[in-house]
Amino acid sequence: MNFSGRLFFLWVAFFCVVALVFPGNAEAARVKTGIEVLAREHPEMVRGKKLALFTAKTALDQSLTHTIDRLARAASIRLIITGDVFFRETMPGDAPESKFDALTNARVIEISDPLQRPSVGDLKGIDLLIIDFQDIGLRYFKYVTMMAQLLDLAREASLPVLVLDRPNPINANTISGPVLEVSLRSRFGVYPVPLLYGLTIGELALYFNKVFGLGANLTVIGMEGYARSMSYRDTGLHWVPPSDHIPEPDSPLFYAVTGFLGEMGVFSTGVGTNRPFHYVLAPWLDGELLTQKLERHKLPGVRFVPAAEKPYYGLFSQKKIPGIEIVVTDNITFDPFLAGMAILRALHELYPDRIPLKNPAAAEALDTLLGSSKIRNGILGGQTLMQIYATLQGDLSEFIRKRREFLIYPE
Repeated sequence: MNFSGRLFFLWVAFFCVVALVFPGNAEAARVKTGIEVLAREHPEMVRGKKLALFTAKTALDQSLTHTIDRLARAASIRLIITGDVFFRETMPGDAPESKFDALTNARVIEISDPLQRPSVGDLKGIDLLIIDFQDIGLRYFKYVTMMAQLLDLAREASLPVLVLDRPNPINANTISGPVLEVSLRSRFGVYPVPLLYGLTIGELALYFNKVFGLGANLTVIGMEGYARSMSYRDTGLHWVPPSDHIPEPDSPLFYAVTGFLGEMGVFSTGVGTNRPFHYVLAPWLDGELLTQKLERHKLPGVRFVPAAEKPYYGLFSQKKIPGIEIVVTDNITFDPFLAGMAILRALHELYPDRIPLKNPAAAEALDTLLGSSKIRNGILGGQTLMQIYATLQGDLSEFIRKRREFLIYPE
């Protein structure tokens, strides 16, 4: 065997060994979240300290250990803040309705309204506030608003903050949708960022903190092995549903398309089926006709096909209902908000008497969730899809310009 033949054989042998030692998709197993990087590289930042932790059931590491348990090995967790009903066993406290985590004895505060927050007094005796939760990549996810509230509270309490970064499950490049108008601040968003902001929670915290003057003493522990173009499936991390209707890693992508459409209250977006937010369904809807109208736009990364599904609960439950299915063909080029806007505009053109854009209650709900009235007014004004889209670009360009300063992971 000549030298080149031996070299080829050695390379083949090497890759066979690699395949045995590292089975499966090596790319998909390489992302380490902030909690893992903290534990390995910077344990001194928490060792022996009294901690407050803002978290959710989604904060698992690669070994499926929760951040609460990881931190409890090195520090004393005194307070746990969550935006949902607490997800672990608790013990009652002496005060009415007070509760404590059964394993760490940390006091638990549950916040149902993201515009509410603990008091400065709740942080008395705390050395460090840690933030760790899995985002869904959308401005109206309540944990995003709560994170901003807690950064502001930490500044008031002179308390340093450590954000443990996690992936944006849609990806950290896609930026789309209206930038929140200040007059439409609500529990669905307080600060002017786009509907899809293309940032991880660590980057978003840095953006909030500086651009909006929150001024917290903030440190972000970044991930290892993460790339901005990754979907959640690419990361190799286990997906924990942040809510019952976000069951799969790609659910946030479809929620970005149809989540705001559900505010109309006259058609189903697939909630109650096995694939929530993948559909637009109604008894009066002609799926073939709507598909033809949407396909004419040739939107990148998405196709629309006629469908018929039976929601098991919710709107039109226990009936097979016609409509369309959204089929994403390319996560990178796909613009979820543009697709959702195209659907809403097409529905209004085909069924103007069914789509209540002029109804005050429905109009307020839609505008508040989107953070802008431009979409609804553009549709009512007869603007084309791209004319409406163009009205959003000025604010988006300004956001993109400011955003660059806070990117942890290169574009």
